[in-house]
Amino acid sequence: MEMENKFLIEAFQTPSSIAPQLSTYFEDLPADKYVDSDHRYRSYARFQAENSDVVRLPHSSFFQSSEFNRVVGDVERDFAEMDHDMVSTPYFQHLLKSFMQKTGTDKDNSVVDVHQIRVTCDSDATSAPAPEGIHQDGYRFVGIFCVQRKNIAGGFTQIFASPVEQHPHLNTVLEENQFVILNDSRFFHHISETLSSEAGEKGVRDVFVFTA
Repeated sequence: MEMENKFLIEAFQTPSSIAPQLSTYFEDLPADKYVDSDHRYRSYARFQAENSDVVRLPHSSFFQSSEFNRVVGDVERDFAEMDHDMVSTPYFQHLLKSFMQKTGTDKDNSVVDVHQIRVTCDSDATSAPAPEGIHQDGYRFVGIFCVQRKNIAGGFTQIFASPVEQHPHLNTVLEENQFVILNDSRFFHHISETLSSEAGEKGVRDVFVFTA
């Protein structure tokens, strides 16, 4: 009988040069028009391994079932197209290939969706990086890479064994240049609310979310 290990969770630190080289590409992100908030900005792209290379697929809308997304499930979402110059940088390519190699999606022709997301917050009102609450995304794997945390408190990356679990399996602040990948069919995840840590200043949390 063939024995095969099952991927659960992996967290790792990337080279320190990556986040600073990618942070400027978040400054002009368009607003996420599918969330009733002026604190969320987003772009989107799709990729696939082809022979020994990774290719960018044609831009398309994004869809999730309401089974997994209670806020905007069953809605065709047409996010802005991810910046082509950013995608071609060795820094973004390192993240993309790292996710694909860790999950084996560089070998099975899986489509990898990547979401570039900025969530801002104020000092007098919290902001919800994950408005759908404790959830799964409906994929095999989910990866979260932190590009920037600036003037914010909260925003804990939380991983749960079930959607009703009271205590997270993992509860940590994902710092800049840190990458966590989890088995989405095994675990649920959530990002806790954020609040600006500086009065009168916007708080910012910039991430890439990878799914396959």
